[in-house]
Amino acid sequence: MRIFLIRFSIFLSGVVLNYSCSQYRHMQRVQSDESCIQKFKPEFDRVVYRTSADVVGKHISGLLFIKFMPDSSTRILFSSETGLSYFDFGFLPDDEFKVFQVTPAMNKKSLIRTLRKDFELILFRNMDSSKYYSLSDTHFVYHAFPQSSGVNYYVTDSNCLQLVKMQRASDKKPVMEAFIYGSLPGNSPDSIVIRHLNFNFTIFLKKVAPLAAQ
Repeated sequence: MRIFLIRFSIFLSGVVLNYSCSQYRHMQRVQSDESCIQKFKPEFDRVVYRTSADVVGKHISGLLFIKFMPDSSTRILFSSETGLSYFDFGFLPDDEFKVFQVTPAMNKKSLIRTLRKDFELILFRNMDSSKYYSLSDTHFVYHAFPQSSGVNYYVTDSNCLQLVKMQRASDKKPVMEAFIYGSLPGNSPDSIVIRHLNFNFTIFLKKVAPLAAQ
């Protein structure tokens, strides 16, 4: 009996701890229209960003190209300033994803999966309206789109006039935050910051110039 009580006490403590660690537990479900955040969706027609990334103590930099293709796919190519290609990803119609090329040093499933999820958030992809719900705290509204693993949040002010930030989150807490600056409707952002919260991985993007139409 004593052993059972000890085990039950440990189990209960774990449940309480997990619950108390949830950042979203205090938020209330609210009525909101998911279409309100569509006005914040950036237009990445043809654009290039000067990019730097810090990954677990390692630093890389170069140019990140984002281009909307005639087949409605979006290509993201990251290369060094000398032309060495780090990766070339494609976000295809129907939420498909394709790796066209990746350097051996970055050819790790976990890293590719992380980058895919990061850019899906930035590109406003995988936003299934049938699964949408919204939460609110005292200041912000969290527009939630459940994913196969975790939830993507687009955080706005209470009147949906400003996109404050974007988050990828587990059930309990955010694991990544992204911020876009200088973005107007119909334009690509002037700069983007992607910051992971559970390990040292940060990406900074600063727009250089739009690509010439081809």
